[in-house]
Amino acid sequence: MEENRYHDIILNEDVEKLLALSDDEKEELMSELVYEYLPTKSLKEMNEVQKTLYLAWTLEDACQADSLLSLSEEEELFLALPETKKALEALGAFQSAALLSEFIALLPVGSIPEWDWFFEEEREDIIERIDGGLCDYPDGVMCDFYITYLSKPENARQLLLGLGRQNAAEAEAKDE
Repeated sequence: MEENRYHDIILNEDVEKLLALSDDEKEELMSELVYEYLPTKSLKEMNEVQKTLYLAWTLEDACQADSLLSLSEEEELFLALPETKKALEALGAFQSAALLSEFIALLPVGSIPEWDWFFEEEREDIIERIDGGLCDYPDGVMCDFYITYLSKPENARQLLLGLGRQNAAEAEAKDE
């Protein structure tokens, strides 16, 4: 029932219904967006609001479920770490952005290092500290940042923009 309600909000790009949701419901809708809708788009296809929420959520997910290094398994996300830093800043998570900036400064530009590189003596402790810091939510619970961000009417509008049409087109293509 709830899932259908969220799907309808997304499909119809219904900003008013999104804004009328409780914070818990907005979190559930965000989860639906991040796991079901946004992964079907490349980062280049996302607008700034979609990208901001998707990148920040994905970083949080990686740090909580595994580690920051797990992002290296997905080239597009790993190479977008500078954009992820900007996303954290846009959300107001400045301490997390500073930690991510430290990590980015260690990386070779424009490529993903081999796995062993992360564990070389001169970097291992630094990376472990950064990863642990991000896992500890230095700015507070990230969900609060997401909800505040998507509760702004223009951000809500941009978040939903095109997702309903994209989903309808994909469903139509499957039926053919």
